[in-house]
Amino acid sequence: MQSRNNSHIACLEHVTKSYPMGDVTVHALRDVSLKIATGDFLVLLGPSGSGKTTLLNLIGGLDVPTSGRVLVQGQDIGILNEERR
Repeated sequence: MQSRNNSHIACLEHVTKSYPMGDVTVHALRDVSLKIATGDFLVLLGPSGSGKTTLLNLIGGLDVPTSGRVLVQGQDIGILNEERR
């Protein structure tokens, strides 16, 4: 079921993003939940490798989460095909 909430431009619900690297799995994000309200000003701070770019790529629809949901304007973008994202 799709949730529509016009007060939030983006919502992340228990998002994890992992990348297999040979025998090792790199966890860029683990269980991230975040709500960004329309009109909010957001700053992402953190050291190199902490997942800032991965988070932005997920919100921007450039990537899909390994698990969890990314909603942009109420639409779960993880279920959209690449062209629609």
